Amino acid sequence: MLDRLGLEPRDQRNLLVVMAVVGVVMAIASEGTPVVRLVVGLIAGLISGPVFVISTVLINRYKPDHW
Repeated sequence: MLDRLGLEPRDQRNLLVVMAVVGVVMAIASEGTPVVRLVVGLIAGLISGPVFVISTVLINRYKPDHW
């Protein structure tokens, strides 16, 4: 599915890395019980995924030719 949007395999790998890093950082930085921290990290990771895809697709579509 992500291939149809123009994401390369490298971009797909980066998507998973970004989601994991954001989720872990938010889980560590949030306050509350471990369950609350886990939920916060999961939600933040899931939100960062579409944001990464949208920004990557826009960059790939409108970037200058010399990039």
